[in-house]
Amino acid sequence: MTVEDTRSRNNGVVAEVASSVRRRGPAWPGIAAIVLVALAAALRVPESGWNAEAHFALAQSLADGTPRIDDHLNQSGDIAYVDGHFYAAKAPGLAMLSLPSYALAKGLGAIPSGSPTSPPPGAHWVDGSTMWYGNLVVVVAFLLLLLLIRWAVERSIGTAGTPVALMLGLGTLLLPFATTYFAHDLAAALGFAAFALAVYTRPAHPLLAIAGAGVLAGLAIVVEPPAVIVVAAVALYLALDRPHLARLASFAAGALIGIIPLFLFNTWAFGSPLRMSYAHAVKELGASGHDVLGANDAGVYGITHPSIGALLDLLVSGRGLFVLTPITALALVGLPGLARRGLRSEALLIAGLTAAMLLYNASYYLPFGGWSPGPRFLVLLLPFLAFPLADAWLRWRTVTLVVAAVSAFWMISATLAGPLLPDTELPNVWLTRIANGDNLTDSILVGGWGGAAVFLVPTLAAVLLAAGVVDLAVRRSRR
Repeated sequence: MTVEDTRSRNNGVVAEVASSVRRRGPAWPGIAAIVLVALAAALRVPESGWNAEAHFALAQSLADGTPRIDDHLNQSGDIAYVDGHFYAAKAPGLAMLSLPSYALAKGLGAIPSGSPTSPPPGAHWVDGSTMWYGNLVVVVAFLLLLLLIRWAVERSIGTAGTPVALMLGLGTLLLPFATTYFAHDLAAALGFAAFALAVYTRPAHPLLAIAGAGVLAGLAIVVEPPAVIVVAAVALYLALDRPHLARLASFAAGALIGIIPLFLFNTWAFGSPLRMSYAHAVKELGASGHDVLGANDAGVYGITHPSIGALLDLLVSGRGLFVLTPITALALVGLPGLARRGLRSEALLIAGLTAAMLLYNASYYLPFGGWSPGPRFLVLLLPFLAFPLADAWLRWRTVTLVVAAVSAFWMISATLAGPLLPDTELPNVWLTRIANGDNLTDSILVGGWGGAAVFLVPTLAAVLLAAGVVDLAVRRSRR
């Protein structure tokens, strides 16, 4: 694409956006709807599990001034063992960013010690309500991500920002992972923010903004190392869309600054900036808590070669992405329409990123990452689907609504009934739990059906507000 083509495309998009802005009406109902969805997520008690407990153990240990989790093993099996000490087999970013809320809760006496459990020796039980304080940073990231999706869609396409943000917020894995103290939503928010800042802002100092985008991209890697795929995709977009060495250099410099916390942590913990806990992950706890090491020994940190069977499982098995959240499949169908709108570079970025994420995930020895409501390693991709989903919404509104409703049904069910499923169970178990009224995850206010109501009431209010926004936009467009 030449510079003239890029300018022509941008002028066309800007003209369409300007026309749409005049039809949109006030912004507050859409923003309020998104805030209500985030509030519903914030009121959930995180479901305990190895992943969350490992992150929380690291947050506790960092508050104590050490990278070792010897004194906070919790119940987690996502641990590493190096030179006689235990570490969380996790990147440190989520724990680092959780420190302010954790420290405040600890200062208020809201972090009790659980009863001892074994193995490993020294582990103890952790209640989900305790981890709720750490999960606040995930909920904030979820809120900011949905607001950013709304802004980016309206900035690039001119309309549909609110419904698209709500469809992704309620109808994809972003929702259950906002309530489980995993790193995925936080990493996804940072990666998408890097793209939005680099592409859709018009600051007085563009190179400085692109450097800031690079910092966000680097931080995404600190939170979740596979975010390097998103970072590489954004860097390639910047390099090809408007070729300018200074732009790419600014982004790379910012990314290097952003990733420094990971290098510092690795040096502090293991004596080398490139040595990570993943290389020493425990495979079998046994009586010692570290009987067999090498959980990620195959290939490069568990990544070997892509498997067609794994790819099919990721997409169309009982917990497959397209089965539980068909809104993602519809979004990909919208890619050609996105390109026809003049957003060809964005369409190519999303197509390439989708292929890269699927290739990576299908090459990992544990495609679903253990107990999960779906292919959790693909959460990094989800915000980028906002753009083709907006095109699908504008072209096929009824179909999109139906598909979004199916997706939201499953994701809301997962959030209410405990999203973390073992490989041996299918999502129907969520429906069984809801029908029986047992094993429902609690809210911080009340448990059981009362807790479900605490989640569903603001969610329904958000949907009604969004419906009003859509209706207003349709009526204005007919004038």
